[in-house]
Amino acid sequence: MRVCFLIPDGVGIRNYLYSPILPILNAAGAEIVIWHGLDPEVIIQSKKLHVGLFPGEFPFVNHREDPIAQLLRDSVSYARLSLNSRKLANPTIMDNWLPKKTTKGKVSNFVAALLGKTIKSDKQIIAVENIVKSKNRKSDAYFRYKKELENINPDILFCTHQRMPNAGIAMLAAQDLGIKTVAAIFSWDNLPKGRLPVRADDYLVWSAYMKDELAIYFPNIDQQRVHIVGTPQFDFYKNPEVFQSREEFAGSNGLDPHKHWVCFSGDDSLTSPHDPLYLNDLAENLKAHRNIQILFRPVPVEGHHRYVDILEKHPNIVLMQPKWKHGKMWNTFFPYYEDIAVLVNLARHSAAVINVGSTMALDFAQFDKPGLYVNYDVKPDHPWSVKRTYQFQHFRTMDGLNPVGWINSPEEIESKIIQAIEHPYQVGPDRNKWKEKIVFEEEGILASQKIADWLTQLQNSKQ
Repeated sequence: MRVCFLIPDGVGIRNYLYSPILPILNAAGAEIVIWHGLDPEVIIQSKKLHVGLFPGEFPFVNHREDPIAQLLRDSVSYARLSLNSRKLANPTIMDNWLPKKTTKGKVSNFVAALLGKTIKSDKQIIAVENIVKSKNRKSDAYFRYKKELENINPDILFCTHQRMPNAGIAMLAAQDLGIKTVAAIFSWDNLPKGRLPVRADDYLVWSAYMKDELAIYFPNIDQQRVHIVGTPQFDFYKNPEVFQSREEFAGSNGLDPHKHWVCFSGDDSLTSPHDPLYLNDLAENLKAHRNIQILFRPVPVEGHHRYVDILEKHPNIVLMQPKWKHGKMWNTFFPYYEDIAVLVNLARHSAAVINVGSTMALDFAQFDKPGLYVNYDVKPDHPWSVKRTYQFQHFRTMDGLNPVGWINSPEEIESKIIQAIEHPYQVGPDRNKWKEKIVFEEEGILASQKIADWLTQLQNSKQ
């Protein structure tokens, strides 16, 4: 079995190039090749981690998309967001129609939205998508990818991220060559965003909840081709090889092992523009507690430039700089393997995590640690509001559950943090039920193993 991992950008690195899936597949007799658009240093890192696993690597180049196909694809995206916002009675789904910055992009978005408003049903969406496929089959990108796939000659093409348009064209070329195609849905909040240019024969999802979502948002996808396998994202939290003792972790990061640690994890400036103010509120309300250190992990793709003044002002904050290499665009950033150990031990040894609606609450739940979501506005007249954030569709996974603690005002910060430290099971007591709803995990079996077993069965059924 020759499995080609299509990794068009940095999003799939941690889950697939650093996870155990490659050695597991290799042990099962699979030949692994990588088709990627990554910094060569990523491959060097992965080869050091998994010695001898890549018989071949091939460059994945983003070719210019047919402009008509791109416009129609954007129109479908707008139409799908509009349709799904009506289906689910959630207007925040339209917030995923992101603005473009250039004049050309703004004009393109305007025209795409106008066209999208004329597409009213799933049937019409599918009809336009078929036109996009037809246009793509005539594009230069399609013929280039087809030629490259004939050279790579895989039995299975596995795309690690469902959102890249060029990857969608490559997958179309593979299907036309008779190559089995598989796509993994990358994250728990991806499906409501309406962007699925990568179409595959089979889809791998995190949970039954995500499978049900896929049926709602993309009803033309055969549910028998959607498979629940979990995600390799959380396999690292089950690997004792990356665990450090509290003293070791403190020594390597300049921390006091005798103090309580709480983690504030930052979001990007679009998701949470007021994070510096929230971090300042946290530090102000805990400064009398000299036995508490705030471990601040900024979002890796932006760094900590927004927080410099806050860090200088508050010595009770320790900057935990992510071990990432920065690129020119967010999708060209990538983590070093060492960052995984930092993240795992941060969750393992901190008492709680505080942020605005971040996935980090799920990371901490891996060690049954509470998450606290900030739930108050600091600038009521600002167009961004934390209240709207928690109306986003993926937070409906919380319905009927009490999975996180809520900090509803600066005055609540101190008491909520002390409660999380002293009585963690009183804060978000349903966090494990929430985690199990979002992520399917089987006792003693890694998601990487489940994916590798599934790929092996797929190949055997094909023969």
